[in-house]
Amino acid sequence: FGHLPIGRARRPLMAFVMVLSYSRQIFLRFFLDARMDSFLRGHVEAFAALGLARVLLYDNLKSAVLQRQGDAIRFNPALLALAGHYRFEPRPVAPARGNQKGRVERSIRFIRDSFFAGRTFADLDDLNAQAQAWCLGLAADRRWVEDGALGVRQAFQAERAKLLALPLIE
Repeated sequence: FGHLPIGRARRPLMAFVMVLSYSRQIFLRFFLDARMDSFLRGHVEAFAALGLARVLLYDNLKSAVLQRQGDAIRFNPALLALAGHYRFEPRPVAPARGNQKGRVERSIRFIRDSFFAGRTFADLDDLNAQAQAWCLGLAADRRWVEDGALGVRQAFQAERAKLLALPLIE
C-alpha cells in the first residue's frame, strides 16, 4: 500500500487481511513491515475481532510456507506454533490457482478501491482506527454475495456461532 513517511524515513505500508469464507467479513490491519511478528500479531488481532475458523487458507508466502515439493509442505515453525496454540489447521492453496484465494484477492481490490483510495490519515494508529471502523461499517453493510437479500453483517452473525472459541490465556 505504498510508503508512509515517518520523520525523514519512508517505511513500507503493508496490510494484513483476513476474510471469513462464509460471510466475507473482512479484518484489516496495517503494519510498517512484513516481518513474522507482524504477521502473527495480525492473526491474533483478527481472531479477537472475528473469532477463529477451523481452517485458514494461505497463499504460498514465506511467512506461511517455507518449502513445497509436490504435496509435501514445510510450514513456517512460527505459524505452526500459532496454529497449535489456537487449534486451527493452516492449509496452503495450490500454486497458480487464483480461484482458491479469490475471496482475499477480491477483498484486497475492494479495500484498495473502497477504503484506501484517496484516504488521508495522520499516522498508522489513525489509519488502523479508520480501517476498523470501515470493516465494522461500510464493509459489513455491503450485500452478501450468497444471498442478495442479506448483508455481510447478517451472514457474519450466523457464521460467528460456528467459529471456535479462543483459547484461555495462560
